[in-house]
Amino acid sequence: MVLTLSHGEASVESGFSINKELLIENMEEETIVVQRIVFDAVRLSDMDVTKIDISQKMMACVRQSHAAYKRALQLKKDKQPEEEKHASKDRKRKSMIGSLQQQKKQKWLS
Repeated sequence: MVLTLSHGEASVESGFSINKELLIENMEEETIVVQRIVFDAVRLSDMDVTKIDISQKMMACVRQSHAAYKRALQLKKDKQPEEEKHASKDRKRKSMIGSLQQQKKQKWLS
């Protein structure tokens, strides 16, 4: 039973070590998932990936995906100050509610 359990976890442990090799500092979860999908697809394919012909269509797709990535980064940057404003307002509201609740308690105690 113990040997079966140990053997059953071998693929999971292997996956963890592969993920560790793929990791780069400050990498987002989405990037890790995509890299793992590509890694698994290359590993499972029968083709020699070093002999793939890179066509003009492939290059155009890469350029388009890079442009989409840049747009997504810009949108994320643009949203960040707005989200910070909302978070600041929420903190102010919570502190105001807390102070009002404190005042109410003090009035009841007096």
